[in-house]
Amino acid sequence: MMYFFLFFLFCFTGCQNSSPHSSTVHFSQTRMTIDYNIIVGESLNEEKKRIVQQVIDQVFYEINVTFNKWNSYSEISVINALPENTPYHVSPALLQFFNRIDELVTLSGGLFDPTIEPLQKLWLVYLKQGLEPPIEEINRIKPSIGWNTIEIIEGDLIKKDKRTQLDFGGVAKGLCVDMLIERLSQEGLSNLYVEWGGEIRTSGMHPSNRPWRIFISHLGDRDPSKALAFLELNNQALATSGDYFQYWNVIDKNGDQKTYCHVFNPLTFSPLEVKVNSIASASLRAKDCVTADALAKVLMLFDSTSQAEEWVKYLQNEKGMDVACWIISRN
Repeated sequence: MMYFFLFFLFCFTGCQNSSPHSSTVHFSQTRMTIDYNIIVGESLNEEKKRIVQQVIDQVFYEINVTFNKWNSYSEISVINALPENTPYHVSPALLQFFNRIDELVTLSGGLFDPTIEPLQKLWLVYLKQGLEPPIEEINRIKPSIGWNTIEIIEGDLIKKDKRTQLDFGGVAKGLCVDMLIERLSQEGLSNLYVEWGGEIRTSGMHPSNRPWRIFISHLGDRDPSKALAFLELNNQALATSGDYFQYWNVIDKNGDQKTYCHVFNPLTFSPLEVKVNSIASASLRAKDCVTADALAKVLMLFDSTSQAEEWVKYLQNEKGMDVACWIISRN
């Protein structure tokens, strides 16, 4: 789970309540098994609260029917079942998102790539048995992995290999958070805090006329006094990736024990191995949550914290990106 917590001097309860700050309203429910928390930093009448909830419900509906691979009727599921060389006209929302993904794949040098679904499926079969998949089986599915296995021509998507499947789990939460901020802003709400599954984005100010404050905890330790960092988000987003969500102990072909986590490297065709010096958690701040979500996962794939930090400096200095990172290693 993600260890992000809002750092306020008051608490919220219920699904849609005013806080001790009379000018703050909190919306919280569970969607797709994950809790969301949305704070509107201004007073709302009952009609406005109803509109806000409608916006929230609509965004989660769109995420589910378009991007959720676990929904067998979603647009992504339709694409995943598509035969090779069969055109599929994608929706405007998905087409726009594909353009964004293309930028992130290029920016990451291929370390971020949503075509890893066949790789994940193969490895999970063996990881659950405490084994690594045979190299022959990995080589067999390699032609189906890679962003270049998909083409989009005038709105039509074509898969070069029928086995190619997409998994947007690496950025779907970030996309949802961005959409919530954007849609609620369109309703005239300028002071917002949105969090879903640990991915966060803010707009405007807290009612106390200060930026929204959060802290990044150390692994498993929710004590604010031991926080890795306290942050003030000024119209910014923050996302975290970690190796602690799910992991497996396996015996490799040499009889040695290894530990793998759920984060996959599309360039090595393997999950991330948890080692003494490996990166355990990476948080990245960016202007939007899709970028933060994707690049936080990329940071996990570097061999050391110094390499990850150098890449962030490259993004800052060479790409002119307003980003920052906080990284925890296993040592």
